[in-house]
Amino acid sequence: MTIRTLLTTVAFAAIASPALAAGVIHPANTEMGYTTHPDHATQGKSRDQVVADMEQAKKDGLWQYHRFGAPVPVKGTSMTRDEVLADLDRAQKHPSWAQRRVGAPVPALPAQ
Repeated sequence: MTIRTLLTTVAFAAIASPALAAGVIHPANTEMGYTTHPDHATQGKSRDQVVADMEQAKKDGLWQYHRFGAPVPVKGTSMTRDEVLADLDRAQKHPSWAQRRVGAPVPALPAQ
């Protein structure tokens, strides 16, 4: 079992090392524990791009959601109350409804 744990740890370290090397901060065996490499930073958006994104969000009305940290509503077609109730009724009639409520694996619902 210890060999398996050792091999798993080595595999995870091998997978994670390229991700660590791509960042600005690299781990180091020093008193500080890391070194910084600003030349490894990727170029972000320019100020003009950020201002344009902000103006677009204000026009769309999404800025209000971001401003208060609320989830942004999903754009698309919405269901009416009757459609939601019909969908719930269909799901409750499925034989696996009781299993679904306790987290058991559920087979696919039949198509209507």
